[in-house]
Amino acid sequence: MKKIFILPVMLLSALLTSVQAQTVIPNPSFETWTTGSYSDPTGWDTPNQELMSIPFFGFSVVTKSTDHQGSGSFSAKLETKHLTLPPMDVPGFMTCGKLTVDITNGTYTLSGGVPCLDLPTHLMGFYKFVPKGGDSCVIGIGLTKTTGSAVDTVAYGSFSTKDTVPDWQPFSAWIKYVSTLTADTMNIIAMSTAQQVMTPGTALWVDNLFLDYTLGFPEKDPAAGIQVYNDRETSRLMVFFDFPRRQQTRVRLVSMMGQTVFIDDIGLVDKGRSVIPYGSLSQGIYLLEILHDGRVFTKKYFLNLNS
Repeated sequence: MKKIFILPVMLLSALLTSVQAQTVIPNPSFETWTTGSYSDPTGWDTPNQELMSIPFFGFSVVTKSTDHQGSGSFSAKLETKHLTLPPMDVPGFMTCGKLTVDITNGTYTLSGGVPCLDLPTHLMGFYKFVPKGGDSCVIGIGLTKTTGSAVDTVAYGSFSTKDTVPDWQPFSAWIKYVSTLTADTMNIIAMSTAQQVMTPGTALWVDNLFLDYTLGFPEKDPAAGIQVYNDRETSRLMVFFDFPRRQQTRVRLVSMMGQTVFIDDIGLVDKGRSVIPYGSLSQGIYLLEILHDGRVFTKKYFLNLNS
């Protein structure tokens, strides 16, 4: 069965910056929608046009919902659905860039965005999530610079969870700057399923998006509470954490090929430890990822099994 999907390879962190002109997220509260043979939130692109063009079997995966957060009347509901012909699972997917979908081959291309005028430190907003079959969702942001035909990544960030969140909750995606170039384009994406194996019925609601420019934390920096010890004699990474608040916490070890080789869903904690055995892994570079309170902290490690 074909799948349309995107791997959430966007990650974490923040940067000190000054702000002059602010970047604008189009239709951030999803109050206005197009009308016609299909409907999209104004300023956003989805697979709805391509899906609704399929005779007899067409449907929309992004719809206007009256279940909203705060003021206003609507939110965007993204739902993973199964397409009968051609047979494939399709996630709810929206972007403030351009999404081009090839239904026949189950592929897509993502490009463009809106003008980027400054250096935000976080993408924030509100969400609800009801997963099926272990699905996870993702809300991400990318800042790029286009020079001629070359598109360079300047910064990226994402929020992802697989927890059931039946009531509106805030989320925060830290934006990591990886280039000294000045970004000229911002793209934001949201997906009801952020993995290759997806389950129809998974639903994500998004509302009231905004960019934040906060420098640092109003309380103890969670990153300061993470300590990692590489016990080479026993081929184990010992991860100790002491966070300011009890929040959902997860530890992953990911190969440079993007394969998750270890995962520890610790649960609702503030203090604790995770032990990662790596003696059976191939020697090389791995990415240690710690998710806590919707923020992701990562660090690269070279695991030398011969030392």
